[in-house]
Amino acid sequence: MARPTRLDYPDTFYHVLSRGNERREIFYNEKDYLRFLNILGKMVERFKVEVHAYVLMKNHYHLLIRTKEANLSRAIQWLGVSYVVWFNRKHRRSGHLFQGRFKSFLIENESYFTALCLYVHGNPLRARIVQRLLDYQWSSYRTYANIKYQVSWLTTDLVLGMYGGSRKRFCRAQNSYIGEERALFDELRYGLYLGSDEFAEECIKRVKEEDIREKPQVRFLLKGRDIQHLAFKIFKELGEKDPYSVMRSKRRARRPKRDIVIYILSYLGVYTNRQIGEAFEVGYTAVTGAAKRGERYVEEDDRLKKTVERIINDI
Repeated sequence: MARPTRLDYPDTFYHVLSRGNERREIFYNEKDYLRFLNILGKMVERFKVEVHAYVLMKNHYHLLIRTKEANLSRAIQWLGVSYVVWFNRKHRRSGHLFQGRFKSFLIENESYFTALCLYVHGNPLRARIVQRLLDYQWSSYRTYANIKYQVSWLTTDLVLGMYGGSRKRFCRAQNSYIGEERALFDELRYGLYLGSDEFAEECIKRVKEEDIREKPQVRFLLKGRDIQHLAFKIFKELGEKDPYSVMRSKRRARRPKRDIVIYILSYLGVYTNRQIGEAFEVGYTAVTGAAKRGERYVEEDDRLKKTVERIINDI
């Protein structure tokens, strides 16, 4: 599979997520967190991007970014490489630190951007690392909550402006937002755009006009989340010569490749169990069991595990 297309545009809001390879830790201690933040600040200056929110967790990070130029990919790649070179040297290790390429999606406007800021800040609470967000050191929440934690390269005016510039009103909104996160992601279109249907259609029109439809991710997008098309491609990557028969087989015999494909589709987080079930002509309740079996097959076979990681990273 070719690498996915990056939708890089000027003056655009983005959410960026990157995980540790095999979901392992990317921060071992306080010095690692501080170094990453130092490099993040240099990225802001070097690439003229705005960072509006961040949270650094043990094995992943989230960033909310606004670009001025069409250079998101170059900025985040520079950030990752700069940190990995330092991290590997410091901890006397080698090899990949991050799980493939970073993930990102476009955000329609300030309202969605602000809601996502609240979501990003809530990560330590959802992970039950702290009981109060103010106690978590590696998040931009403290800067929003109290000016004494100000970070020179962090842009806070836009989000605070949505609350009349009041830090108290922002904190009240943050506290009341806990538990409402799921509704926000109902607005995530095709796994690429957070916003209205009209916004997604505008973005798709832009993709068409740029004539990059030959790219796999864009073909996938323009087909309107064609899950069957993607499933067939994954089957072929796994060496299956007759994907259709395996997908639609009614036999009760073990079908490891089918379970593995279901696991990958589930892992992507783009499709619901009902959508996956319809593609494979099984009840949506059967998808959970199949995904668990698929995950078990992957975890028990190192060679298969590497193949699946490559497939997921290339989607």
